[in-house]
Amino acid sequence: MFIVFGSPRSGTTLLKESLNLHSEIFIPMQTTVISTAAHIAGSTSSWEKASRVIAEAIIASDDYSTVFAPYLTEAEIRGAVNSAAPSLAGVLEAIYGALAGKRGKRLCGDKSPDDLLSIRKLEQVGLLDSRVMFVHIVRDVRGSVASLLNVNWAPPGIEEYFPRIWNYTNLHLYKMLSKKPNYLLVKYEELVTAPATVLARITDLLGVPFQDSMLDASKRGAELRTNPSHRNLGQPFLPDRIDAWRNELSPEVRAHCEYSAREAMQIFGYK
Repeated sequence: MFIVFGSPRSGTTLLKESLNLHSEIFIPMQTTVISTAAHIAGSTSSWEKASRVIAEAIIASDDYSTVFAPYLTEAEIRGAVNSAAPSLAGVLEAIYGALAGKRGKRLCGDKSPDDLLSIRKLEQVGLLDSRVMFVHIVRDVRGSVASLLNVNWAPPGIEEYFPRIWNYTNLHLYKMLSKKPNYLLVKYEELVTAPATVLARITDLLGVPFQDSMLDASKRGAELRTNPSHRNLGQPFLPDRIDAWRNELSPEVRAHCEYSAREAMQIFGYK
């Protein structure tokens, strides 16, 4: 099982849908499973009780009907959780392992930008010390902010506080995992300029062979293209978007990003 971590508008969906073109990999639609389960596990001292609540929370969530129900029955969700090793990582490996089996895939992963917001809780419940594999995609905060300002779901004023969130969450994850063999840092800018090289690094981490099919934009994310937020999914990788923020951000917003996120920008090589 693996998890794709990344801030909103950092290329998480582009990466997810590229990996989904691999014949041995499946990543379902975005879920809230990991963060929800982490908070339950972190607030319940009895694992027997926590696991029972986690199973029922998954079944009761909107995620179940859209993500899991087409492949796993409620009984199968409960069975996977009950048979799992007593930890959040164990539960995730059991559920996503079962999902991979139903899909006829070797590997199943999860992708949700919301998970990065729960990084401290994920650390507390031991997920970051598990054998789960982690792919961490980072995009220049100025590019992420420029993209957020172009979607209709971002709250007003997000440019004021998002750089600080970007700085803390990405830096926290990196500091926790950077020296571990089951972690890989990917930069959005490298993904769109050298996709074959970056995707090969990811498949190497995941233990599957690289496949050229992951580069086929014509088949990427077909079910998401009607969403205005993902209108470019069917386009070839777009390296020209890397520096688009230079013309889209005001000098004030740009300066605020560079000041508020300066530590992580330096660590990740953004000047």
